Amino acid sequence: MRFLGVDLAWKEGNPSGVVALEGTRFPLRLVEAPGTLPTHAAVLDWLAGWLDRTGAEPATIVGIDAPLLGLDCVRGRRDCDDEVSRRFGRFAAPVSSLTAFRGMLQRFVAELEARCPRADFCPETRPTPGRPAIREVYPNALQVRLFDLDRPPVRKKHLYKRQKFGSKREWVVRGLGPFVEKCTVVVESRRYIARDRIWRALVRERPRAVDSGPALKALEDRWDALLCALAVALEQLQDGVMRAYTARGHGPGAWRDGYILAPTLRLFSDRGRS
Repeated sequence: MRFLGVDLAWKEGNPSGVVALEGTRFPLRLVEAPGTLPTHAAVLDWLAGWLDRTGAEPATIVGIDAPLLGLDCVRGRRDCDDEVSRRFGRFAAPVSSLTAFRGMLQRFVAELEARCPRADFCPETRPTPGRPAIREVYPNALQVRLFDLDRPPVRKKHLYKRQKFGSKREWVVRGLGPFVEKCTVVVESRRYIARDRIWRALVRERPRAVDSGPALKALEDRWDALLCALAVALEQLQDGVMRAYTARGHGPGAWRDGYILAPTLRLFSDRGRS
């Protein structure tokens, strides 16, 4: 199988991270070095390049960190946004509203559907060589599973975004640097990705305070994209680890109004509900 991850920029002129993994079981293999693309058009070209190959090649599933369905909701927040915020808010991982970005996201999704007409957005679809699947994923929620934050005592997700820190040095020392280290330890200890030449090159590139802001942001985007790819890989390869969150109490077709692929929580209080 092939697992693609896209950390989509929520502004059209900002870079987006992209990652491609392949394999039938863990550890998976990085097909190419994780990268960043400068525009949404470049992301669509990259995705179409992979998804147009589906047929004789491996079944492909894509994890995108951006709202993909239910973008015409009246109040600017989808029911699935509220549901994930209710579940993951205790870990400081609520979902942002999409009002300010609705038009941009609608254009991206419309172009994605036009460029990749065989792709299926239904969360119950298993990808096949003839029909790729696309999921909306949420890397902040994935932290909960990767770092065992839902094991007692409950802890907050790691902050690593630039806007949370007063200076670039503080961002590197307290935010992005520890985040990259924690992700590296988890991926290697759980053997999610083969420790080959491409992986070793990625983990050698640690953030430094002397690096430029754009270089540090590009590194962050690549790791976010890796988490997007891991989210859909975990869904396909480890039963029960991930699930699609829709609105509480809605029926089987609720996914059409939006859903988010996120971890199944392991808290005692969520037994039977998560």
